[in-house]
Amino acid sequence: MALSIDALTSLAQVKQYLGLSAATHDALLEGLIEAVSAQFNAFCGRKLMARDYSHVSGDAAYDPDNALLSGSGYPELLLPQYPVINLSSLVVEGRSLAPSENGSTGWLLDAGAGVLSLIGLVFPRGSHNLGVVYRAGFGAAPADLAQAAVEQSAMRFQESAAGQGRLGISARTLADGSVSYHSGELLPQVRAVLERYRNRSLL
Repeated sequence: MALSIDALTSLAQVKQYLGLSAATHDALLEGLIEAVSAQFNAFCGRKLMARDYSHVSGDAAYDPDNALLSGSGYPELLLPQYPVINLSSLVVEGRSLAPSENGSTGWLLDAGAGVLSLIGLVFPRGSHNLGVVYRAGFGAAPADLAQAAVEQSAMRFQESAAGQGRLGISARTLADGSVSYHSGELLPQVRAVLERYRNRSLL
């Protein structure tokens, strides 16, 4: 099967890490990659890989949780998904706003942080009164995040019956001694990486 857009690593990378060449366990490994990627998204509280978001109900990218937002009465708005690759539309209480040019009234975007700012205006206080059409996330997983996904997927495989490990509770010996953990728990080095990508609202 083809991996989804959420996959943070590839089948080839995980197989190389495990020293596997045969296709015997490809389906299992792809399933583990998807599961680990979903686990990483849940831990970080955001979608890590690039995708489109829209507040328009007819759009294929319709996602009210991430594109239909609420104003707080301030000129700044934190987008729930970031980094932002592009922002094509901002609608405030039914009115479309254009980007600010040379200090004119409009919006400015800090793409890396996903912070949308208004020049000469504020986002009116209200519930779901702001609509955004944008694309956000990583076009390619950063090296540390991709490697974390490889290591976590490999560990899950090694725990499986196919990897000749024990399903359930297992242990790994680390540099500072033996660390016990339950199946599926994040490896310590993986957790350290993910902490750097956690949604700012969770920090």
